[in-house]
Amino acid sequence: MTGWEIENPGEYLIADQDKILKTFIKTYPLSALSPDGEMLLIIRKYHPLLNCSPDDSTNPSDSFRICLAYYTVSRYFFFELPTHFNYNMLSIRYDQNIQDVAITISSREMTRVTNIKELFLKLESFTPKTEAEKEATFASLTNEIPPQKKRIPIIQTEVTSTVIGTLKNADFDDWWVSEPQKIGFLDNVEMKFTITDYHPVEDESFMEEADETIRNFLAKTFKNREAASAYVYQNCMDFLDAIGYDEADQHLWDIKDPKQIWNYATPREIYITREPYEDKGVYLRLIFYCEWEQEHGLQLVFNQKGKLVRVSEDDGHILGWQGHGMIADSGTI
Repeated sequence: MTGWEIENPGEYLIADQDKILKTFIKTYPLSALSPDGEMLLIIRKYHPLLNCSPDDSTNPSDSFRICLAYYTVSRYFFFELPTHFNYNMLSIRYDQNIQDVAITISSREMTRVTNIKELFLKLESFTPKTEAEKEATFASLTNEIPPQKKRIPIIQTEVTSTVIGTLKNADFDDWWVSEPQKIGFLDNVEMKFTITDYHPVEDESFMEEADETIRNFLAKTFKNREAASAYVYQNCMDFLDAIGYDEADQHLWDIKDPKQIWNYATPREIYITREPYEDKGVYLRLIFYCEWEQEHGLQLVFNQKGKLVRVSEDDGHILGWQGHGMIADSGTI
């Protein structure tokens, strides 16, 4: 087993420890479920640059990195571990001393006990590290709880945008959904905006930054979308090149004008969120179903100024790992 046998394993947490998930954990020793069934961890090999297995049929690679995947119902992240370690056990238990769950990561070379808060503090995966740095960071894990600002409960049920009006509380207490808005970039297709991971009390400047992001995006027209066609077309061609020729994709190979690529992409969601790991800016993610990457779809990421900064598969991240999908200069898009 590789640890990649279950697609979107976080979804199984909703099913109250689904039988498939239980079987996976029982048969794959480098996986563990928290006592409350709300957190799943998996140690597995990752592609050296992408958020997938190195054995992925679309993007195979002879090299790899070792990461600890972290899933909840609404969240997915992964932490880089030392690549040369021989891992043999992963477990989660409640630790009375820290009043939280403790995570034990064992290998022949070293065993460490930690917790999810310490992992986010020390092993966040967006800053590239050498193997020596990975080992030193892993060795520094002590299961200490970093100082945490006490989270204030969210009691309000709606927030207000000066651009798109009232957004109401959605599936999670820090998600907010607007009424449908006409999107000029999509030739006036109506879509809802969803603000995610926003605490009105803890992030006082967010709505002002989000309004600027939304305003600049809504100012875009169909011509801006046409100007982005080359980037989306290239995303499609790169994907087709990676998987090799398939007769079922012939209609995509036959595209002559990059603007035709939009015939094969259907808008699905618009998310507004603060980037949590690098520049901490507010970004807009426009998500599509697309015919070439049917598993992960397509995303266009716009920054606060309205500039298109990334075109990639919908990998759940705003900024690409080591530049993946990032656009150096999108001009007037």
